[in-house]
Amino acid sequence: MRGADQPVLPAQDNAHFATLIFLMAGVMLFAGLVGGYLTLRYAGPGWPPPGLPPLPKGLAGFNTLVIALSSLSLVRALLAVRRLDARGLRRGLALACLLGVLFLLLQAVQWSRLLAGGLSFAGTTYGTTFYFLTGVHAVHATAGVVWLLVLAWRQREPWVSDGHRKQAELCAMYWHFVGLVWLGLYVVMYLL
Repeated sequence: MRGADQPVLPAQDNAHFATLIFLMAGVMLFAGLVGGYLTLRYAGPGWPPPGLPPLPKGLAGFNTLVIALSSLSLVRALLAVRRLDARGLRRGLALACLLGVLFLLLQAVQWSRLLAGGLSFAGTTYGTTFYFLTGVHAVHATAGVVWLLVLAWRQREPWVSDGHRKQAELCAMYWHFVGLVWLGLYVVMYLL
């Protein structure tokens, strides 16, 4: 029994909690994949193996900047929500989405260049781990882009409803996660 002098605690926000649980599962997924990648990479005599192209650091670095700018656009969108600026929210969501699409297109360019340079998915641990890790990330990024697009499309009113605000916050949590995972992959796969 609660006494009259005890404060009432606010109800848990189940959507935020569920999103955090989902992101923790994503962290475990990518930690396992990166751990496997590092184990395979340092078990062999050389990386990349002779005759296979090195990963393009410049293009991947530029792509890291693109996804960081996308996250920044989403931060600006959330700041617009705090000002009750529906147009600013819509613009920020749309820009984050467009930059997310650019990120995915640049990934496709990178994959096609590497395929043309002789790096296939099958036959080498080097190619398999690269395409698998970046492919799993691309699936997550695609889901984020679709979510951003849906949110931007649905935000047509001249006001920001509580539901749209909450959805934008949850999407931002996910999208920042996708960006941080890419930063980790860039460091581990391209710079180490």
